[in-house]
Amino acid sequence: MRVLLTGATGAAGLGALRALLTDEKITQVTILARRPLPSWVELPGGTPPASKDGSPTHPKLRTEVLSNFKSYPTELLSGHDGAIWALGKTTRGTNEADYTEMTVGYLDAFIEATKTAGLGRPESPFRVVFISGNGADSTETSRILFARVKGKAENNLIAREKESDGAVRATILRPGYFFPSLKYPADALNTRGAGERVLDTVLGGFGRWALGITVEDMGRFATEAVKGTWDGKGPIYENWDMRKLLKTLTS
Repeated sequence: MRVLLTGATGAAGLGALRALLTDEKITQVTILARRPLPSWVELPGGTPPASKDGSPTHPKLRTEVLSNFKSYPTELLSGHDGAIWALGKTTRGTNEADYTEMTVGYLDAFIEATKTAGLGRPESPFRVVFISGNGADSTETSRILFARVKGKAENNLIAREKESDGAVRATILRPGYFFPSLKYPADALNTRGAGERVLDTVLGGFGRWALGITVEDMGRFATEAVKGTWDGKGPIYENWDMRKLLKTLTS
């Protein structure tokens, strides 16, 4: 199974990338990014960097550098079976137009491109896993920018599923506070601001259990979703839903 991934250098995207690379059913992960993976990223089962910039490599990994996230050539998308959309950013320091363009516009363009490429069939749907966020507002009327824009992105994806006659399957994850990997300390240093790292420490073990989800668990849940494990149980999953369903897996 070949899977597309965006947002691979963020905390959520890194969790998904590592889960995909360690899953035996995933044969290729194609990262869509503005630049190669940075040298600080550690990958399970990775191979010595072959590039001068030290970008990590892996037998299953392919990176496609894009200058425009509103354009996705058919030849780039062809042959893929699903996608995990982990691209996102905080609303801090951005205006509504720019945040909407990145959150809604990029995803809409990608979904339209998969339609043009003819990906997915009713008997073998193209699954799109969108990592949204806790508090997303499906009514799109919230006064909170994050909530209403994420809600719009979710609604557009669900609408695409409904019009696809089974060719597209949408899965939406709404993690609350999620914690960077303890196994890979460089993640927190490079994906979290100083304030966020302090909050990670303050919340500690209790927060990991009661308030949020680890990136490892979220990555595994997203990987199972793109494989179809949760078909018929969604399309929207909150923290509690993800943790509960993960417990049903045998390994």
